[in-house]
Amino acid sequence: MVTVTYAHHSIIQGNRKGALYGLVYTIILAVLFTALQGIEYTVSSFTISDGIYGSCFYFGTGFHGLIFINVALFIYIYIIFNIKEIQKNEIEIMDNKNETLLVSVPSYRNKEANFYYLDKSFIEWFVGFVDSEGNFNIKITGLKDKTFKNVQFTFQIGLHKDDIKVLEYIMNTLKCGHISKSKDRINYFVNDLHSLLYIIIPIFDYFNLNSSKYHHFLLFKKAVFLSKDKSHLSEKGKINIINSQKDMKNMTGKWVPSSIINKINITKYWLAGFIDGDGTFSTNKFVPRFKIENHVKELELYNKIKEFVNVGNVIITNSRINRINSNPTIVLEINKIKELKEILIPLMYNDNYILLKSLKVDDFNYWLILVDIYYRGYHTVSEGKYLFNAIKLHMNKYRLTTNIHLLKNRVHICDIEYLLKKLYLSESPYEIKNGIRYYINTNKLVSEVTSIVVINNINESNVVYNSISDCAKNLNISRNKIKHCLITGESYKNYSFILS
Repeated sequence: MVTVTYAHHSIIQGNRKGALYGLVYTIILAVLFTALQGIEYTVSSFTISDGIYGSCFYFGTGFHGLIFINVALFIYIYIIFNIKEIQKNEIEIMDNKNETLLVSVPSYRNKEANFYYLDKSFIEWFVGFVDSEGNFNIKITGLKDKTFKNVQFTFQIGLHKDDIKVLEYIMNTLKCGHISKSKDRINYFVNDLHSLLYIIIPIFDYFNLNSSKYHHFLLFKKAVFLSKDKSHLSEKGKINIINSQKDMKNMTGKWVPSSIINKINITKYWLAGFIDGDGTFSTNKFVPRFKIENHVKELELYNKIKEFVNVGNVIITNSRINRINSNPTIVLEINKIKELKEILIPLMYNDNYILLKSLKVDDFNYWLILVDIYYRGYHTVSEGKYLFNAIKLHMNKYRLTTNIHLLKNRVHICDIEYLLKKLYLSESPYEIKNGIRYYINTNKLVSEVTSIVVINNINESNVVYNSISDCAKNLNISRNKIKHCLITGESYKNYSFILS
């Protein structure tokens, strides 16, 4: 039983070699016991039918051997199955009745189970968050020529101290790593080899990073596996690790010709994680807008995001002269109210639950109020303008505890809630008919950037125009006539008009 117990605990701890040795010794002892028992049966001077002693002897020894062999075979099948699963890239994908993919990763901390499970939606969100905020680092000490004394591999996520809850959520879900605090920053670290091999790396093998960090990960993974195989102790292995570190540093801040472009996989969970890191819910004057901004090297990724959401504009901005080490950036911005309400906002939900997990969820909730105020036209009255500006002082940089000095005249949120209820008791400046906004008690459309779909009723073809003016110019039809057709649904000159 000692060897069986040793094998069992070895597989729990991920010690494949110990598990195999314990198993082999268990089988050898089982075979030896069975052989010796068989010899004893052949030389015994009594039989099972000679009396109660013979019956008890044969029953006890025979039953004991049977149980021992069955247990050994059961443990053998169980351990070998799990070892084979671990060898298959240390990751197991399962499919439950709801077709929700679960990822099973070996856990060396949980002594009661060989695996714990990570839901696919968490993994996609986590990878998106890492694409925004995560880093892979190789630290070499005692570097001299082509050798070194020590190497440490670290996976890290660094945030403002106010966002500690999202790092605690990640740490508790992954069941590995630790959190450190330094002034106004907090960092989540994973640097033990077991967690990197059996938890962190398998996650990014299952759902790949979409940003340029994918290239960093590949170099990081290669170096970590050299340590797993003890190759880092050889001269060749050390040179490979040194080169991996150099390659990671050289590609930092630079565009890398992308082999990942065909692997980029945007999902709503990944996007939520990416927005948790890089997204901004804000306004331009009184117009709500959403944007994500990054280094211009992420242009391919941002084009894919634009393709996924199918709205917004991708803009490249130049370096800022007044900022040291400023780089050109890539921005995806959505500021059309229809696109915000019908496309972006629904993407932030799953079954009425908001997918965001960082403090951006607070910004999002306040921003939803601003969207509604703008959509219903309350921003055009003094009370609405006051509330609009008061709510903005609870968002983005103003919500950070380190910026408390900026908030001398901030309106308390309880007062905002009271004023908001009072505002909504007054008549809305805009009236919404069939999803289209009109000034109250008129047939006058609210001016906003929109698309006009013109359908040719003869050949059933259609053309999309970005504005009523463009449509009127190309079709030689007055703006007022097009507006009338949009409001009434009537056709004119065999054309039908639809707002998109």
